[in-house]
Amino acid sequence: MRGSTYPLKLGYYGVKCRSQQNIIDNISIEKAIENEKNYFENHKVYSQYSDKLGIPFLSKSLNAILISHIKQSVPMLSENIKTSLADKERELAKICITAMSGDPLEEVDNGPLVLTLIHKFIRAYTDKLEGRFVKESATEV
Repeated sequence: MRGSTYPLKLGYYGVKCRSQQNIIDNISIEKAIENEKNYFENHKVYSQYSDKLGIPFLSKSLNAILISHIKQSVPMLSENIKTSLADKERELAKICITAMSGDPLEEVDNGPLVLTLIHKFIRAYTDKLEGRFVKESATEV
């Protein structure tokens, strides 16, 4: 339990799980945790470590490890999102999407642009259904 033979980075956690018989006997998890606590507190070897044994201690420890990992990861994730956003904004500016009027996209209400694109799609789809395969220039789309 002290990790002297095989040391682990996060140490060892001792728990006493419910047996199949406990499950068959419908012993609740709360009662099983209470039984586990009594077992460790009254055991001749484990009693000295009883405050660091059991499912509640494991749960608290895992929660602390998770919170620590999240605190370490959030700044990196935030930076990745900012970098990705800046890359996409540069890519969008490079493409220089323009509205039908020729104005830059950020200076125009997007609603009419979206409706115009949907209308063009419907018209192109209808043309295909009716057998008209006229290519439109790339600048019109």
